[in-house]
Formats: sequence, C-alpha cells, structure tokens
Amino acid sequence: MVQLYALDLQPLLAGGWEDLMPQLSRWRQKKVMSLCHDADRARSAGAGWLLDYALTEAGIPRDQRAIRLQPGGKPELVRGGVHFSLSHAGPWAVCALADTPVGVDVELPRCTMATARRFFAPAEVAQVEALPEQARPDALLRLWTAKEAFTKALGQGLSLGLSSFEVRLRADGADLIQRATDLPYRLEEYPLLPSRVCLCTVEPRPALRILRAK
Repeated sequence: MVQLYALDLQPLLAGGWEDLMPQLSRWRQKKVMSLCHDADRARSAGAGWLLDYALTEAGIPRDQRAIRLQPGGKPELVRGGVHFSLSHAGPWAVCALADTPVGVDVELPRCTMATARRFFAPAEVAQVEALPEQARPDALLRLWTAKEAFTKALGQGLSLGLSSFEVRLRADGADLIQRATDLPYRLEEYPLLPSRVCLCTVEPRPALRILRAK
C-alpha cells in the first residue's frame, strides 16, 4: 500500500535545518553538505528527515536503511523491502513509500510554453494551447509533475525522453499513455499550494499526510 507524505519546509527555510543533521543517514548528510545554498541544504535535510519518518512508520529498522543509486540514478534501499520516491520544491518536500516501484514529484509553476514545445509530446502542447491564457500555467505544471513522476517510477529520470509518452489532462485527473512498461501505472494529483504534487503508482490512491519537522 502506498503512503504519501508532505513536509512543510518553511520553518527549516527560516533556519534551524542544521538541527536535523544528526538524525540523518551519512548518505543524506553528504548530499546536504554537497549543496552550495542554505535554502537547498534546508530542503535536502527536510527531505531526508521525511524519508526517515516514512521508513519508521513502515517499520524499517535503522540498520536496514542504507541507500544506493540504481543505474538510472534513482535511490533505493540496499536491502530492499519497500520502494520510495522523494521530491522537494519551494516550501514542500514529499515522499512516497510503496510495495511496488513508485514515483512522486512536487513543483512550483515554472514550466513555460517554450519548455513544453521543446520537450513535451505534440498532443500535450496542443491541449495546453487550446486553453485560455490564464489556465495554461496550471496545465503546464500538471504535465511537468506527471512526467517527472512517471520517469521517477521507472527509475530512468529525464533520460527516458519526455516526449516518448503522453499525459492527457482531465478536469478531475490525468491519464497516462505509455509503452515503456507493461505495469499499469496511474497518475494521482494533489494540489499543495503554491505547488502541485503528482504520484505515479500501480496501487490505490493514498491520502496525502502533511507533517512538520520535529
């Protein structure tokens, strides 16, 4: 069963993210300190804390939380047990934990029509261009998060090619049209102001649990 968590990063962005460091894995600590800007370190530390929280909720012992990177760059637990996906942007970090491969993405509304024309499938560009001007930013945001979530679920990242599959937006959701895998992946969307979250999963839709770092 999928578990989906969001962490409000605003307290950490205001200061104090360093207090989380002793709680994080050595792998996450190195990742945090490899970043140049304080805000990026705060987001990465918050994402690490959120993953630890989710693994604790799932009953994964601390001595079984060592992480390695798959060939495509997706992090995974060395000893398996559960699959996870992390993302952070703006004031939010999100984490999905599941029994099957899963992908999650959170983004701020930054995608432009120029980006869409360069990277998206022609049918996706057409559906955005058919919308009123004021509706396009949110449609672009929904497409971008959906595409990121699917590539993360596959563990291939953007190397898959964003135009190699299609997302069709509906008023009440989004449909995924793809040939990269036989698994019946589905897209689940969640508004999380000022951003959006998209989850790609084969399991039933979970509720989004919102947390604050302790």
